[in-house]
Amino acid sequence: GEVLDTYIICEDAEKTVWLIDKHAAHERMIYDRLRLREAEVMSQVLLEPAPYRPDRAAAGALEEELELINELGFGLEPFGEGTFMLRAVPEGLDAPEALAALDELASSLLSSRRPDKAAARDELLKTVACKAAIKAGRSSAREELQRLAEAVCSGRVRYCPHGRPVSWSLTRRELDKQFRRIL
Repeated sequence: GEVLDTYIICEDAEKTVWLIDKHAAHERMIYDRLRLREAEVMSQVLLEPAPYRPDRAAAGALEEELELINELGFGLEPFGEGTFMLRAVPEGLDAPEALAALDELASSLLSSRRPDKAAARDELLKTVACKAAIKAGRSSAREELQRLAEAVCSGRVRYCPHGRPVSWSLTRRELDKQFRRIL
């Protein structure tokens, strides 16, 4: 089931109760899928391009890493005087989410100033995964919840890409102790 439109609650075969942060678990699954893909990330062309005007420093950082950003599914091109035109977004993002992702990417690029392309790509993938993941506070389909729960309970997903745990588990014995059913 789902609690507070944010957490999944389930029980596994060993009678362990799990509380799972659905956003963090989904974010990790997307990140892992993107990271393993050597090919270019799929993108969706926007019917109506979106103008994007970051501050001067962010515009410089984005322009410097434009090739890398576009490899991640963005269709971002300079449009003059610190303005860009967003023509495509990574699969799973809509235009407003993509613009917010670009803000985060620019901030990340400015703070890290990493010359290492692999590290920069990894940071970009984390941001794209976060923006594309299921949002907390929104109800999810049962099949989606089940898929996430199976990934977490199997041990394939343990932490979000930023290092936060995605679940908390409680064994039958621990639960019985809480209710003083056993000494």
